[in-house]
Order: sequence, then C-alpha cells, then structure tokens
Amino acid sequence: MEKKGFIKYYIIGLTLISFTALFLSLNSSGDVKKLKKELSLKEKTIQELKAQLEEKDRQLQQIAQEKELLVKKLKIIEEKIKKANKTLKRKGIRIKLPQGGKFIPAEEGEKLQLYADTLDKNIDKLLKVMADVPIGVPLYGRITSRFGYRKDPFNGRRAFHSGLDLKARYKQAVFATANGYVEFAGWKPGYGKLVIIRHKYGYKTYYGHLSKIRVKKGRWVKAGTVIGYAGSTGRSTGVHLHYEIRRYGKLINPLKFLYLNRTNSF
Repeated sequence: MEKKGFIKYYIIGLTLISFTALFLSLNSSGDVKKLKKELSLKEKTIQELKAQLEEKDRQLQQIAQEKELLVKKLKIIEEKIKKANKTLKRKGIRIKLPQGGKFIPAEEGEKLQLYADTLDKNIDKLLKVMADVPIGVPLYGRITSRFGYRKDPFNGRRAFHSGLDLKARYKQAVFATANGYVEFAGWKPGYGKLVIIRHKYGYKTYYGHLSKIRVKKGRWVKAGTVIGYAGSTGRSTGVHLHYEIRRYGKLINPLKFLYLNRTNSF
C-alpha cells in the first residue's frame, strides 16, 4: 500500500514538473518572439533612418555641386568685370564697376542664381556697347574749344565749331574711342591730316590736325588703338586734336561721350 502511494505521488510530481517545464518553455518562447518582433521593428527604424541620412547626404552633395558651379560662374563674371574696367581704362573713362553687390542669404539661393545670370548678360552687353560706341577720350588734354558757335580764331567772325579741340603735346598719342573700320586716312582741307573711323550703330569719329597717321584706309581697329599723333596740320593755330562724332551724318556734341561721370577729368 505504501509502495502504491509512493508511485502515485511520484507520478503526480513528475506530471507537475513536466507541466511546469512546459509552461516555462512556452513562456520563454513568447519572450523570444516578442524580442524578435522588437528587434525587427528597431531594424526597420534603423533602415528608415539610414535611408533618410542617405537622402540628406545626396541633397548636401547636390547643394555643394550647385554652389561650386555658382562660384565658378561668379568668378567668370568677376573676370568680365575686370575686363570691363580694363576696357574703360583704355577708353579713358576713369570709373570702376562694382566688384560686389547686396548680400543675399544662403536660403535665397535661387535669387542669387537669377542675379548672377542677369548680371552676366548685362556685363556682356555692357562690354559690347563700350567697345562699339565712341565713349571715352581720344587724348588727355584740356578742352580749349567746345562744340557749337564760337568766334573764329582766324577771322574773328561767328562760326559753328563741329567738334571739340583738345590741347595736346606735339606727337602725343591719339586713340580710337571705339571699334571700327578706318574710312579715311589722309589729308583733308581744314582738317589737315585726318582719320575717320566708321563704327556700329551709325557712328563715325573724326581725328583732325594730326602730325602723323598710323593707320590705313580699310583697317579694322579696336578701341584704344593709337591711330596717330597730335599736331597742327591744316587750319590750326597750335598743337591740338580736333575731335568730332557724327551719327548717320548728324553732328553730335562729343562732350556727352567723353565721360560717364565727373570723375573723368581732363
């Protein structure tokens, strides 16, 4: 009887141990599944963050490339500004174009790009106009006789003066004030040794009373080219340059073309 009771309790004990082990096993399996689920969610979050970081990195690289291109463009514009200053100097215009502008924050990059493109186009136009239109001085010297009616230096009678007289030293260099073709280079009554240059937009410039002519008819000359030297040939009372500007045959007061502002003095 005692033996049977022992076996009975033994079997019950084994059963309880088995159920306990099964319960613990099942509970442990649930924790693992829960842990795996949490790890899966964290991994997904990490992948999403990684994708976001890669996108940010791509955007930063694109911004850096755009900035590099913009910097290159602005350097090109800066070189054009320097070229414009050089051209102005050759034409006798003593001014400087601005080297910088209004500060534009980085957030306004599109506006900065638009500004740079517009500035680039405007400078190209400016350079072209400066080179093709007779703006500037043909010779540095004091104005001794202005455009318009005056008392004639030979007979004292009132007469119309078709240009400007600029006082000069004998054989002082005379410069073309714009790009163009030499239409005439020789002797002309009243003017003495004369050079006439035909420019774009209907302009012509006259350089009279020269002591020597350095260019020939038909030659293309750039603004700033020495086309001759000051003298007193023709109807002249002393060494000076007679300078005229005409457009489509009509006389224009050269004084309006000699400078862009009052800093260009003579």
